[in-house]
Amino acid sequence: MRRALLIFCVLLLSGACDSRANVQCEQSSNCDLSAGGRCQMAPTGNSWCAYPDSLCPSGYRYSTQATGDGVSGVCVAEEVAPDAGVDATVDAVPSAPSASCIALPHTCGAAGNDDCCSSLTVVGGTYFRSYDARADGNSGDRLAPATISTFRLDKYEVTVGRFRAFVEGDRGTQLSPPAVGEGANVHVPGSGWQAAWNQILPASKTALIASVNCNPNLQTWTDMAASNENLPMNCVSWYEAMAFCAWDGGYLPTEAQWNYAAGGGDEQRVYAWSVPATSLTLDVSHASYDCLADGVPGCTGSDLVAVGTKLAGDGRWGQSDLTGSVMEWTLDWDDRYTTPCVDCANISVPTGERVVRGGSFNIDVGRLRTGYRNTFPPNETSISDGIRCARAP
Repeated sequence: MRRALLIFCVLLLSGACDSRANVQCEQSSNCDLSAGGRCQMAPTGNSWCAYPDSLCPSGYRYSTQATGDGVSGVCVAEEVAPDAGVDATVDAVPSAPSASCIALPHTCGAAGNDDCCSSLTVVGGTYFRSYDARADGNSGDRLAPATISTFRLDKYEVTVGRFRAFVEGDRGTQLSPPAVGEGANVHVPGSGWQAAWNQILPASKTALIASVNCNPNLQTWTDMAASNENLPMNCVSWYEAMAFCAWDGGYLPTEAQWNYAAGGGDEQRVYAWSVPATSLTLDVSHASYDCLADGVPGCTGSDLVAVGTKLAGDGRWGQSDLTGSVMEWTLDWDDRYTTPCVDCANISVPTGERVVRGGSFNIDVGRLRTGYRNTFPPNETSISDGIRCARAP
């Protein structure tokens, strides 16, 4: 059975392959053989173009362009022959690539060549929830300490393209909900998907598409793939966000995890990018906020920009758009903080609304600091609300 995906055979060493037609590696090994290119199988069974690189122990590196399965630019595993079989391994590639990016080219980030499913390690520690080091009237207090274990948090918010893979896979509906317990945080017992939530999901794929068409002027979803594929997905409910992260091999971060990552852990940053941590420096190079991204008064679709393009706004561990863009659903119900907190989350006391974090493209400066909390009913869809998944370390 043919399992190879259509690839662009681009070898950075010579550029000689730029004019060649797309090839399937199972049909042709012509990855610019004059430069030593070859077709190399990834752990998923898909074959991608690799080219000689003396810095890799195996002598080969996967192409950085139009490569899926999370292997873009990664060294091919040592002593693995071309098309060696599904059991072949690749250096530094997770055994289960994020489902939403398996077939997506690497087009995210400021340079447009990063894996849209890149997930970065957040080193655990202790901090104060909803507090920042500025120590002014908007800084919160030091009454709610929390300890967070090391975890991974996706570098980018979930894009339209990634959500399209979810929709086209007929997932996130009453006809195809997550399995009970799926999408759980290992530190939070009972945090996985619950059967009672199945009936809250859209009834069908058609109903899900109708749901994310929530605002013709400010939604990012398009029914056909177009120029919005790298914009952050909005107009998603908490249940759809939870179902997406479960399907994608991750989970919704707890509010404490999200706040820890955005504030730079024990640095307690005012904004995700604040260096020193007390810095109030903020402009449109850091984030999309207050409908200013396009420089035109009033909110329009152009105030929503592609994920990762506000490079100056990256946080301590490399995550982009933690401030502005779209708010991000967290696992928790809204409630007062409880202490002690060690990898804690409020999942057992429904209060009517779930916590969202991070501000959004249409929110003013006063609500962009890392300690700011907002809440929405979990079944509500809004132009302000999006998704970022967390993962085991």
